[in-house]
Amino acid sequence: MLKPIQAILFATDLTSNCQQALDFTNAMATRFKATIYLLHVIEQLPEGVDGRLKDLLGRHKWEDLVNAQQANVHRSLTGKTSVNKMVRNEIQNFCKLVGIDDEVIDLKSREIFISQGDVAENIIAHAKENKCDLIVLGAKKGLFSKTSVGSIIKSVLKNTRIPVTVVPRTDS
Repeated sequence: MLKPIQAILFATDLTSNCQQALDFTNAMATRFKATIYLLHVIEQLPEGVDGRLKDLLGRHKWEDLVNAQQANVHRSLTGKTSVNKMVRNEIQNFCKLVGIDDEVIDLKSREIFISQGDVAENIIAHAKENKCDLIVLGAKKGLFSKTSVGSIIKSVLKNTRIPVTVVPRTDS
């Protein structure tokens, strides 16, 4: 028997590929009253490239660029949260209007994480650390097909025992 879904990890690369996955995550969280953990992983550059860029730009300039990127990511994720709050408020208002009990629409919080390193390893680590019952990932548009599952998704599927849902991108 499947255990109830109380926590969902939604990993995003902040591209439009993830919009349907975000919508799916919100629907699942609403349905199961689950907490959403939003995660964006800044992929670590290979050691040689990282070192050369630090030498070329200078350590302080490089750190400023990395910090600016993390701030932009956080603003992006926070923006998604604000839109979701508006949608959830509309759902709550609709439910109240049609007489659905407040307990049915009890919505839990969400947390935002930004980390750096191997993407698949970070996804799995955050899911374990936050005791997530589901990982949601967005598929990319394929070159010859409508949907493509990349190496990160394959690695997450291969290396975790937590259920993973891959949401295909739809062309709208």
